[in-house]
Amino acid sequence: MEYTFQEMPDVHGTGKRKVYPKPFHCGRVATDFFMKDVAGQTAYAAGAIEALVSTMTEAMDIYLKLGHSVKVEGLGTFSIALGMKGREEAEEVKEKGERYDTNGVYIRSINFLPDPRWVERLRRTTELNKVGDVKKLHKVKSTREERLRMALDYLEGQPMIRIGDYAFITGLSWPAARKELHSFADDPTSGIRKTGRGNQLVFVKRVPVQP
Repeated sequence: MEYTFQEMPDVHGTGKRKVYPKPFHCGRVATDFFMKDVAGQTAYAAGAIEALVSTMTEAMDIYLKLGHSVKVEGLGTFSIALGMKGREEAEEVKEKGERYDTNGVYIRSINFLPDPRWVERLRRTTELNKVGDVKKLHKVKSTREERLRMALDYLEGQPMIRIGDYAFITGLSWPAARKELHSFADDPTSGIRKTGRGNQLVFVKRVPVQP
């Protein structure tokens, strides 16, 4: 497996430059290809293996809905992760007698904790090879106001802008682009609002409220 070193942003303003190892991404393996590869190592057809995985996840749904975590030996443990719609931060603690807003609570994702033995096996059997030089942080020279104008100009020709789109047109890193787009959406004067959630989250042009 190949990897490189990526320079980290100095979020705490220490003035120190740090790097961290990052796997070299070789692309995503499609489901049908993966199932055929697994089938080639067993006596089962690819369709049968895919049906088994589907049945297993449907059975897992039952236990997750009841509040259980589900452990699959050799693979890992699954559990439900909750979130609150329209909120980036946790709700403040209420005084005794005050009620929390439960209308916005939803299933945000599924937590997955890999089996330690699986991780250890990968450590023992994987050879790591460094490739290339350290990837430097791209220094963006545009101002926040200039980047807001870039986003608004983009929305003149497109119905929506995603975080990846904003990162591409501004040169920001994905985390920085996400943070800045959310800050625009939280500002009623920016001309941008957000809609959807999770993988469906997009940012659109804010329509002025008619008096």
